[in-house]
Amino acid sequence: MTKIDEALKRLEEGNARFASEQFEHPNLNEELRHKTFHEGQSPFVSILSCADSRAPVELVFDQGIGDIFSVRNAGNIYDDIELGSLELSVYKFNIPLIIVMGHTDCGAIKLGVKGDRLQGFMTRVIDHVIPVAEKVRETNPDLEGETLETEVCKANALRVVDEILYHSDIFRKKVYDGDLRIIAALHCLKSGKVEWL
Repeated sequence: MTKIDEALKRLEEGNARFASEQFEHPNLNEELRHKTFHEGQSPFVSILSCADSRAPVELVFDQGIGDIFSVRNAGNIYDDIELGSLELSVYKFNIPLIIVMGHTDCGAIKLGVKGDRLQGFMTRVIDHVIPVAEKVRETNPDLEGETLETEVCKANALRVVDEILYHSDIFRKKVYDGDLRIIAALHCLKSGKVEWL
């Protein structure tokens, strides 16, 4: 089993525990806090996810301190800072797996579907989502409500994966060489389950 497969299996097992409320809460003890402080961290995965308070990745995958390099923002969108953070995690920790994870009932996605740009810097977030929503509507004109929003969540996560690969020479080479995999995912807030896209 490759490092990529091991990382994915660890996430799948952790999410199964979370969804069934069989938490192990691994790697949360005082000894590990001291060890990671003095010796540093060694996360096995990087996850770009939404900042929604209902979707903290360490809980969703039943992981602990030092396990996940987490990059979060509203709508799990992609920009230079997010890409730089992900590249840094792979460079520094030799991480073999990156997950871009959206979730159901996402506020940023809902605003993008409505085309409501709000005001101030919030518009920068929604401006990433609106074109995705328009494209989903174009290809699926019969979708509406929660079903439409869920499809936009999926399309948004897949779009971010494509953009990351398009803009990062570092990641393209690592993926080509088989040293890195980048996967989109959707976390269902109701069931707790993560669907790999």
